Amino acid sequence: MKYIRKLIPIIILILFLISMIMFSDVVIKSVSFAIDICINNLFPSMLPFLILSSILSNYGFVELASHILSPIMRNIFHLNSNCAYVLVLSLLSGSPANSKYIKELLDSNKITISDANQILLFSHFVNPIFIIGTIGTIFLGNKTYGFIILISHYLANLIIGIMLRKKEIPKNNTNNSNFFNIKPKGFITTLKSAIKDTIDTLLVVFGTITSTLVFSSIINTYFNFNPILNGILEVTSGLKYISIESTTMFTKIILSTFFISFGGLSIHAQVMSILDNKSIRYLPYLEARILQGLISSIIVYFLYMIVVKLGIV
Repeated sequence: MKYIRKLIPIIILILFLISMIMFSDVVIKSVSFAIDICINNLFPSMLPFLILSSILSNYGFVELASHILSPIMRNIFHLNSNCAYVLVLSLLSGSPANSKYIKELLDSNKITISDANQILLFSHFVNPIFIIGTIGTIFLGNKTYGFIILISHYLANLIIGIMLRKKEIPKNNTNNSNFFNIKPKGFITTLKSAIKDTIDTLLVVFGTITSTLVFSSIINTYFNFNPILNGILEVTSGLKYISIESTTMFTKIILSTFFISFGGLSIHAQVMSILDNKSIRYLPYLEARILQGLISSIIVYFLYMIVVKLGIV
């Protein structure tokens, strides 16, 4: 039995390698599509925020955000106030960048593993520029749709943060003098370090997306996955396939909202690989993404009905 378990992954990988050789044109198209997604959609929206977040952290933004947002983090989400740093920057830059911020705080001992597991559940956001620009304007052809998806997506996440919070309120861990005691490194040194860390993160993102797209494309040649299964595997490709389907706009909006809230298994893999910590639990994160997908879909349903009734679209 022991040897069989070792042989199974090897056999699967060999079969996959043979399939890649047999369907080399499919592999090339998948890699090209991954490059296109990363260069034209993900990297432009993630890169500036990742660099900026590293610089802000050096100048004491973690401590400042912790102090200002301490009442919200403690009383509403029942969390260490330092997690405010993750929440604020994740709202702007999205996932998997949130995992980078969580790792930064873990590595510097500013949050515990328990805090990391909890903030991970509701810091899964998609970059607002991507939702409004790419999904709303390009895929669905109307910026208004992007805004109602954005609102639904963000509200669902915050609802999950309250639903899944711990019972007890943590002690106040903020110190008013922390921010003023920060001694930042030189700007050039900080910038170089921020760029290096950002490139490392983006390479992980690119590698995971490429691997997922190649895998799903090979599977498609055998089983012909539908757009929904593609979206579950890799959200951007799923959104693209949904946008060209001959179905109603209402259905496209509902599915698009669910996809970005669930995130796709590709983003899940990116998050876990960036965190690279065995104490981070995946199952609660997966359950939270399914829950977020369902809640955001319900919210977008009502928002869409209101928008249509008012004649905005």
